[in-house]
Amino acid sequence: MKILVTGAAGFIGYHTVNRLINEGHSIVGIDNLCDPDTVDLKKIRLSLLGINPDAIADARPVRSTIAQFDFIKLDVQDRENVLRLCNDLRFDAIIHLAAVTGTTLSSNYPTAFYDINTTGTLNMLEAARLANVKHFFFTSSSVVHGKLSHAPMEEQDDVDSPMSMYAGSKRAAELLCYTYAHSYNLPITIFRLFSVYGSWCRPNSAPMSIAYNITEGKPIRVINNGYLVRDFTYIDDVLDGVIFALNTPSHKPGRAPYALYNVGRSTPVPYLSFIQAIETTLGMPAIIERDSTDPFTIGEQVEMYADTTRLETELAYSPVWDYEEAVPLFAQWFKDNYNVTFTI
Repeated sequence: MKILVTGAAGFIGYHTVNRLINEGHSIVGIDNLCDPDTVDLKKIRLSLLGINPDAIADARPVRSTIAQFDFIKLDVQDRENVLRLCNDLRFDAIIHLAAVTGTTLSSNYPTAFYDINTTGTLNMLEAARLANVKHFFFTSSSVVHGKLSHAPMEEQDDVDSPMSMYAGSKRAAELLCYTYAHSYNLPITIFRLFSVYGSWCRPNSAPMSIAYNITEGKPIRVINNGYLVRDFTYIDDVLDGVIFALNTPSHKPGRAPYALYNVGRSTPVPYLSFIQAIETTLGMPAIIERDSTDPFTIGEQVEMYADTTRLETELAYSPVWDYEEAVPLFAQWFKDNYNVTFTI
């Protein structure tokens, strides 16, 4: 297949492109490379995919030296050029990963979150419609499960009470996806991702922050006096799910061609246990600061983990990586590469 991946230089984007290349697909990736806090890491990821960072210029394709992959510096908010790209190249599928993330950050920059996460998604949906794309794949987030959701989270939960602008922007994008599936018969699959981690994580993600603070001897602040539960999901499980969804869309006859799945390990892991697993591999102690802040006051849940029954039933797929096996892989990667390949 010929596939467009947005956010291709991001954490999940890099791994997705790499997997699709290995599966034999022809890939075009776009990313705006605009975040000063992540751009250096994004360029490293691209270099691993055979893209020369020094050759990157606005809206001009750069060909990989090692794979069937072209990268274009392009923003999903640039509707005109996005439409032109999709009309010119006629993709079979679009995997839309481009987004800004973070509940606290979204409170400080609500307009940017809406513009990128919601309007950017609208631009990609419209491009897919006009270019007759056969399958649109979108990654949402577990944060859409707001005040009315309770663990384990299910797809049919009431998610219309978002607790942050990040959650609101992702929920709005989900609704746009359903509208396009219903109104234009555009086949769409959505994955709501739960706490994804692995090599080349975002610098401000929880696993990277934990590993960084342990390595640097800095305290790790844990709200709710240390009691948090998350559904930490290893990147390889997400990638397996993406491949399953691309190859076997589960849209039901007589309904809008739309499917939404929670993607997690479906295993509640105490946050402090996750920290302990990282410090064990790093061979250094973590300094824990227990904070009494109520998670709900900053747009977070106390317990957040997925019910993946629908994923297993409709796609005959279930994540397999337990955190006891996967966390050491991530922590060892960090230990081998921090201050060698990258810095934070």
